[in-house]
Amino acid sequence: MKKNKLGFTLIELLAVMLLLGLIFLIAYPGVDKYIKEARDKMYNDQVNNIVLSTKNWAIDNKLLLPKTDGETKTITIGELIDQGYVEVDIRNPKTKKLIPTNSYVKITKNGNLYDYEFILEE
Repeated sequence: MKKNKLGFTLIELLAVMLLLGLIFLIAYPGVDKYIKEARDKMYNDQVNNIVLSTKNWAIDNKLLLPKTDGETKTITIGELIDQGYVEVDIRNPKTKKLIPTNSYVKITKNGNLYDYEFILEE
C-alpha cells in the first residue's frame, strides 16, 4: 500500500525558496526604481501645489508684490499656513519629514511677469 505524502521534503522547500529569491532579485530593481520615480513625481507635484498656493496668495495681496524688475519678495510656508493657503502639515514625499515652515517661495518681478521659486530649508 502506498502512503499519501502529506509534507514537503527539505530539498523541495529549498528549491521553492531559491526560486522566490531569484524572482525577488529580478523584480526588486524595477520596483525600487518605480517607487523612487513616484516619490520624485509626488514631490514635484507638491512643490507645484505650494507655488500655486503662493500665486493665490499673490492675487489676494497684489500690493505686497515686488514693483521693479529684479526685486524679490519671499513668502514662507508658515505665512501660507497662517493665512490658510496651504495645509498645516505638509510632508516631503521623499523623506517623509514635515516640510519646515521656514521654507519659502521667492517671488521675483521679471518684466510684466513674476517668477516663483520654491526653496526648501532643511
